[in-house]
Amino acid sequence: MHTNPHSKANIMTYRITANFRLGLTSAMGALHVFSSAANAGSRHFAYTYETTTMTKGAMELESSVTWKSEKQADPGFERFDIRHEFEYGVTDRLQLAFYFADWRHESSSGHSSKTSFQDMAVEAIYNLTDPNTTPFGSALYGEIKGSEDFIQFEGKFLLQKNIASWILAYNVGGEITWKDDYQNDEAELMQSAGVSFQFNPSFSAGFEVLHEIAVPDVDTIGDSGVYAGPNIAWRKDRISATLTGLWQVTSLADEPDFQLRTIVSFDF
Repeated sequence: MHTNPHSKANIMTYRITANFRLGLTSAMGALHVFSSAANAGSRHFAYTYETTTMTKGAMELESSVTWKSEKQADPGFERFDIRHEFEYGVTDRLQLAFYFADWRHESSSGHSSKTSFQDMAVEAIYNLTDPNTTPFGSALYGEIKGSEDFIQFEGKFLLQKNIASWILAYNVGGEITWKDDYQNDEAELMQSAGVSFQFNPSFSAGFEVLHEIAVPDVDTIGDSGVYAGPNIAWRKDRISATLTGLWQVTSLADEPDFQLRTIVSFDF
C-alpha cells in the first residue's frame, strides 16, 4: 500500500503546532496590552512625566510630598510641599487631574515654622504617540494652578523611549506666574530626564536629572540650577510608590541643597 505523505497523523501534528503558535502569539500580545494598560498610571519617575496615559474610565488617587532641605544662605531652611490629586482617563489618550489641596510647611533659621494652604490646580496630559507601538512616545502636558492672589500656567512637551526593560523619558517646558494680586510676574524654564530599568513587574530603579532656569522678566535670564539623583518605583496590584532624591550639583546659595519627592497612588 502506498503511504500518503499527508496522512491524518501529519495533518493533526500540523494543526496542533499551528494552534499552539497562534495561542502563544495571542497570549503574548494580550500580556503586552495588559501590561501597558496596567502601568499607564504608574510613575517610574518623580520629577519627569512619562507619555503614557490612563485608559478611558480609569481613576486614581495620588498624594505627593516634596521635602526641600538646607540652603547655603539659610542652613536651617526646610520645606514640605504636599499635593493631593484625583486623576481620570477621559479617553485612552486624554488624562485629566484635579489637585484639590496643595499645602506647604516651611521653616528657616531665625523664623518660626508655618503651615499654609497654597492652591488648587487642574492638569491635562494628551498622548500623541505610544512608546509601546511607535519608535518614540510623545505627549503634551498642561497645568493651571491658582489661589486668591496668584495664578500659574505651566506647559511641557514629553518624550519617552522604551528599549526592552529600559525606560527613558525627557520633558521640556516652562511656567509663568502672576502673583501679588496678579501685579507681578515671573517665569521659569525647565527640563528633566530620567532613565529607569524594570527589574520585574513590581520594581524599577534608575536616575533623574532636573534643570531649572529662572526668568525674572522677558529680557533677563536668571540663575540656572541642576539637580541629579537616584529613583526607585514599586507597584503591587492597585498601589504604587515612587521615590526620587536629588542633590544640587550647581552652587546656588538661595536654592535647596537637597530635595526628596515621594509619590503614592491608588487605582480604583
